[in-house]
Amino acid sequence: MPTTQRIIAKSTGVYFNILAYLHPQKLRKDGFNLFCTPFARKLKPHHEAFLETGKAVVLRVDGNQIQTYRWGNGSKKVVLVHGWASHSFRWKSYIEALVKNDFTVLAFDAPAHGNSTGKIMNLVIYERALSEFLRINTDTWAIIGHSIGAFASTYYLSLNPQSHIKKAVILAAPGSVEEFFEFYRQQLGLSAKALRLIIEQFEKEIKHKPSYFSAVDFAQKIQTEALIIHDKTDKSTKYTDSEKLSRAWVGSTLKITERLGHELKNDDLLQEIIKFIK
Repeated sequence: MPTTQRIIAKSTGVYFNILAYLHPQKLRKDGFNLFCTPFARKLKPHHEAFLETGKAVVLRVDGNQIQTYRWGNGSKKVVLVHGWASHSFRWKSYIEALVKNDFTVLAFDAPAHGNSTGKIMNLVIYERALSEFLRINTDTWAIIGHSIGAFASTYYLSLNPQSHIKKAVILAAPGSVEEFFEFYRQQLGLSAKALRLIIEQFEKEIKHKPSYFSAVDFAQKIQTEALIIHDKTDKSTKYTDSEKLSRAWVGSTLKITERLGHELKNDDLLQEIIKFIK
């Protein structure tokens, strides 16, 4: 994290720690909202130019306008689900390669990301957007998700064990929402009291404890064949989470890479993914 961002994060943490005693209800709301705020990167002109090559349709989900895209007219449909603070352009190399390999490629910008509207995003909000998108695209063959997009994909498949999705590619997935809160605590320097109040608000809003959102638990309900990929040098999520996920996911194959980091962008790896979902 750059120095300026680190200072802002720690200053916010000090403010939240004080609020925990002076105005706990305000902390609950402000802390939860910040936890769910992606500060997503704005699209640059070359991002927009590429996304405009796809067929764009707006989907309305929970009051948000979700920007969806479609490329190609291949024999099988694959949906791409991006990560936190990202957008559909991150799949450019995938889209181009998949279209060349006779796939119809579907993607969408998550709520509060890219060209979609919204101010907050969390796993439940993301899964609902994905679920609605797949309800419309009932003949989708495969799903490829990255980071929280992979987590949302896993959550969706656990809620829909009879899903029409036959192949899933899970890239650099986090293991649990509890890990998100631990990262949040560390980045802001939150006190135990401040973190507890924010988690209480999470439970009130989401209707579940953070421990409910466990990739390993989700996997035990999934019947879809999966390729799970994680890099040892990933600094955003832990490759050991994918090792645990693979052990719990019947019908999954695990691939651990090196020196590809969190983004996992590599031509050979992309070809391996395409071979798996064909």
